[in-house]
Amino acid sequence: MGWLLLVIARPLLGGRVRWWVLVDLLPPLVLVLVPFVLLVAGLVVEARRRGGRARERRWVMGLAAIGLIVAVPQSGLNLRALGPHEPPPSDALKVVSWDTLEWHQGNDADRFYRYLKQQKADVYLLQEYMEIGDGEPVPVDDGARLRAAFPGYHFASAGELLTVSRFPIKAQAVVKAPLPKPITSWDDYWNIRALRTDVVVGGSDISLYNVHLPDLFSLEESPFSVDFYRIVADLDRRRTAVLRALHTDIAGNHKPKLVAGEFNVVPGSGELRWLDGLTDAAHSSDSLYPVSFWVGKLQAWRLDWAFSGTGARIHRYRLTDPMGLSSHRAQEFRLSV
Repeated sequence: MGWLLLVIARPLLGGRVRWWVLVDLLPPLVLVLVPFVLLVAGLVVEARRRGGRARERRWVMGLAAIGLIVAVPQSGLNLRALGPHEPPPSDALKVVSWDTLEWHQGNDADRFYRYLKQQKADVYLLQEYMEIGDGEPVPVDDGARLRAAFPGYHFASAGELLTVSRFPIKAQAVVKAPLPKPITSWDDYWNIRALRTDVVVGGSDISLYNVHLPDLFSLEESPFSVDFYRIVADLDRRRTAVLRALHTDIAGNHKPKLVAGEFNVVPGSGELRWLDGLTDAAHSSDSLYPVSFWVGKLQAWRLDWAFSGTGARIHRYRLTDPMGLSSHRAQEFRLSV
């Protein structure tokens, strides 16, 4: 009963109750594994007719079955991977969205740029175009190297967001949200979390939203400390403000659109309600359990997302190996209008 209440409450409280981020630390796949194991164990015992209390056992099995049904949409399982996928049209754009994890800081810069160029994308939506200096994020200017690596491409950047497009950029704008003033030497890092660029493809405009939402919590603080929850509250206010502003901008934008980046949102979270009406790119993936982020050797979370809307369609979505350059896989897919 407790587990059933958990999976029912999760989409209702996630993104609305600040301390719920602790629950969202749980790998989403566990949400289906627990009721699945309970259901299978109950079926085995029932089949062997062992022990009494059959009525109570069947009651538990029934609750486990309901919990399993409720949990599947929240688990990150992509059941559409089992079905056929429509091939992309020949003129579909190749798009790569990637959280670079502090650009090439700590890595071989030549190897980093080789990785980017090897993607051969028409559009790159890159997050964390920045470095860490004295424990704080600082801007980086790799403009000359970028122009040399991507001749003929067009660039738009704001804060730590960088969009690189083979197609002309008609307009760019920060999706502004009412945020509290941060205590930092680089305010744009905290204040700019969504960058919209309108590019011209074949005479038509397409809106590209490059997004990087704040973290759910701080790894530097103990969950048993007051500071941990103070930071959680501040990050939650920022995330909600950005998502609300993003939702408003998307609703008022009638152009074909792509929204992609590092959302720090897990499958089934209530925060995904702000993106209702858009189509999840994973629907066109062949992976039964798409995972974009890992800790150590545990690969269990999808924090990076891509969505399309208003006539734009995503094909052949996959999460590619970052070759040790980041803890986030790159999102790679084809986009057609």
